[in-house]
Amino acid sequence: MIRLEKTTRNYLDDVKKKLVNTNSETQYYSGISMKNFLRKLYFKFLGKPQCESSEAYLNYLKSKGIKIGKGTKVLNAKYITVDVTRPELVEIGNYVFLHIGTVIMTHDWASWTFVNKYNEFIPSHGKVKIGNNVWLGQNVTILKNVTIGDNVIIGAGSVVTKSIPSNSIAVGTPAKVVSSIDDYFFKRSKQYADEAIAYALSIYGSGRTPQKEDFYDDYPAFVDGRNYMEYDYPYLKIFSKEQFKQWKLCHRAPYFGFDDFMKAVNEQRNAK
Repeated sequence: MIRLEKTTRNYLDDVKKKLVNTNSETQYYSGISMKNFLRKLYFKFLGKPQCESSEAYLNYLKSKGIKIGKGTKVLNAKYITVDVTRPELVEIGNYVFLHIGTVIMTHDWASWTFVNKYNEFIPSHGKVKIGNNVWLGQNVTILKNVTIGDNVIIGAGSVVTKSIPSNSIAVGTPAKVVSSIDDYFFKRSKQYADEAIAYALSIYGSGRTPQKEDFYDDYPAFVDGRNYMEYDYPYLKIFSKEQFKQWKLCHRAPYFGFDDFMKAVNEQRNAK
């Protein structure tokens, strides 16, 4: 039988007193479900809560002492690992996106091998600092002694072992800078409309006719400040109100409206 520490016993005894049986379903006296009760136990004994929201997980990290700026988000916290053993060594800025599979490590226990060979244990740890407006692609790993600057995109699957300067695009294992963010922005500005057309052609290929609802992410190809009110797209899911105001003033779509866009799609379709 596993022997529990005294504090753990006291905690379980306290929880036990708060449980009641109602219609054969165990609940808190306050009406909280068993699911939430088990989540609290998991948080208490295993250290990481089973958070169902970005906000809950970020609050957990903050409660551990990690500095996190405003506007930062995580995608599916269940699959994200942030080293909380030394929370003072992790700093995450404003508007950082942590994708599924993000791993941030500030320590390294590989010296366990030294113990077996040299009978010596050599600790290893260092700070990880992530700047503002940083996108981490899916399954990115960031190791100790790394600083990532502002306005940075780290490509999916990258392992970041050295610092990445501001205004950069970095990919690979180990991650290396492959472009400035300005160059990448101009490159993508030229490509996205063609990608939207290719998507529309793929929809035709599946046997159905493209609908404007299919292009909830591709609307910049045919929507701008002149006609945005004609389309019910989730503009404010991407933009703040001020950013959307600026977008309406500055953005000019390559095609004026969905009909004009579909005309270009059908011209390419008929040319094949």
